[in-house]
Formats: sequence, structure tokens, C-alpha cells
Amino acid sequence: MRVLLVVPRLPGTGFTGDRVRAELHLEALAGLGARVTIVGGVPPNRPVAAVAGTEEVRGVPVRVSALPLHLVRAAFRGWPLQTALFDGDWKRALDGTGPFDLVVLLLARLHPRLQPLLPKAPLVVDYVDALSEAARQNAERDPALWRRLYWRAEQARLARAEREAARGARLLLATTPADAAALPEGTEAIAIGARIGPPPPRERAPVVVFSGRMGYRPNAVAAEFLLREIWPRVRERVPRAELVVGGADAPSSLRRRAAATPGARLLSPVSDMRALLVSARVAAVPVDMGTGTPNKVYEALEAGCAVVATPAAASRAVLDGVAAPVRTASGPEAFAREVVELLTDAKGAEELGEAGRRFVVAHADRGEIALSLGRLLRRAAEEA
Repeated sequence: MRVLLVVPRLPGTGFTGDRVRAELHLEALAGLGARVTIVGGVPPNRPVAAVAGTEEVRGVPVRVSALPLHLVRAAFRGWPLQTALFDGDWKRALDGTGPFDLVVLLLARLHPRLQPLLPKAPLVVDYVDALSEAARQNAERDPALWRRLYWRAEQARLARAEREAARGARLLLATTPADAAALPEGTEAIAIGARIGPPPPRERAPVVVFSGRMGYRPNAVAAEFLLREIWPRVRERVPRAELVVGGADAPSSLRRRAAATPGARLLSPVSDMRALLVSARVAAVPVDMGTGTPNKVYEALEAGCAVVATPAAASRAVLDGVAAPVRTASGPEAFAREVVELLTDAKGAEELGEAGRRFVVAHADRGEIALSLGRLLRRAAEEA
């Protein structure tokens, strides 16, 4: 079976969730013995590197200097403005490919730009997350007024792109049941999951971790809120506690906030995220915006951390109809209280961490998820 995988950004060029999702597809396709051509964006002036699990890699240089022109074109055509972030010479990259038994396209915001260029083959659209629903949340909850106004306008464009991508597609995918419910009818949920590592240590110091790519706006907002509103309350009650905020692409404002916060430090990037997580007793997830798989929750649970999350974040950590064993809290005082209780009750934190580890092993093993995804992709090709 020959498969074309089209992604916004090639794996190995950064730390975004769509790159992780692309890696999951490659693992699933490898299990089918598929011959894969991958086409995706790359930073300008960066050589196109080999991608494991592919037969051919074609990069599309995405130039920031051309962004104003791409924004004008997207606005004129009614495309999501985010389309401009990935504009480039996709036609050249896609010319001469094929024939294929299956085309897999990640992210609906690419569809308006690429639909006329895709080769004739059964199409799988992986939305990853419900971008229009994320836009709706951002329009209500982002602290910056100009961002709320932007997302209010962008929401309709994203919803239209999601609907149009569904037309004629053989299979529609998303990462959570909540996202699937917000997307066109028939979208199936299949998670990203987490790699299962060796059993983590049981005894841990009073360390709290917040993890995730800090260049992602919901993470940056949550980290700022944690440092400003939650952590001083925790530190007042547990003076020896330490907070580590870890993730790639941290903005300078967040770096300054962490440097000025007693008992806190920021690591960006993080060379070994699992090593950081297994050193922590508690993972704090005060994320109140965003959609898609909460990778930070599954990674923390796999590492044996006790997790405290907002109800919004916890609601996305549901697999096979089973909710992840996390504590939930809303508001800085309630959130700090839950974190303090776990920091001062090492046995209770250990038991919650062990329950989380069992949940991930049973429901979120990425190897098992890749096998399930492979079956869906094979079905999509064979039914055609």
C-alpha cells in the first residue's frame, strides 16, 4: 500500500502536537507495511532531513517574509487566516507524487489550500483537534482583548474549513471524544497516548511540574496564571516546595515571570521530559483553553505523578469511556489547596500517581493506539 501523508510541519522540526500526531500515523502505517511519502512544512533555509518510517520526504519551505501576502490571500478567499502560516510551494512538492492507495491530511486548516492539489485517492482527514471549538474558547477566555476579537472572527472560517474537509473524505479522525463531537458527524476519536517507560520511582520530593510547549498560547496563559496566582499560595503553606515550568519556546515574558517567582524555575527547552516528570510529586495542569489530546496529562500520569487539573483539562482526559484519575479544581485558591494536600501527603500522592500510571498502561499505550489507527487506515483504503 502506498500512502501520502500531508502535514503542516515535518516531524523533527519542533515540538508541536501535530508533529507528534504525524509520528503516530507513521508508526501505524509502518505496522501495515505501507510505503509512505510525507510532505510537510519546514523552516526556511533548513535542509530536509530523513523521517523515520517514510520512503520519500518532500519539504515545503514556509517563509515568514511572505506572511502578509499569504494573509491577504487567505482573507480574500475566506480561508482560515492560520492557513497563511503554512503557505508555500505545495504544488511543487506534490507534483509527480503517486499514485497512492490513500491520502492522509493533518489539520483541516490546510484543506482549503491543498484540496485542489491532492492526488486522486481515498482521503483521510485527521483534524487532530476541533480548531473551531478552540477558537470559540479563546474568544471567550483569552486575557488579551485583541486576541479575543481575532478568534471571534477566525472561528467561522475554521468551522467552514472543517465542514468542507469532511466532504468526500473516507475517514474523519480527532484525538478526543469531545473534539469528535464538535466536528462533522462521523468523526472518530483516537488518542495520541503516551510511551510507556520503565516503572517510575515511588518516593519523590515536594516538586510540582507544569509541562508543555510554552509557545502554545493556552499553555503560556496557564503557566503565567500558575506562577502569578496559584504558586504563591502553595509556597506560603509549603515553603520548601519547588515549581518547575518546563517546555519549548517559552516567551520572554514568561521567563521573566518565572525568574521573579520564589521557589520557581523555568526550563526551555527540556532535554528529557520524562526525567523531569518522574522527579515530581505533583503535575499541575491549570489549563482552561484549548482542545485535543492533553498530552501533558497522559505523560505525567505515565511518569507516576499525581495530577491536579482544571475541569476543562480533565474533561479531555477520557479514554474508552474511562476518565483519568486526576484531581480537579477551579480558581487559584481551590487549585492551590489540592496541590498543597498532595505535597504534604506523600502516601496519598503516591497512590494517586500509581492509579494514573495504571490508567495510561490500560488505555493510553501509544503502541496499542498505533495498532488501532492502523486498522482504521487499512479499512479506509480497502473500502475504497
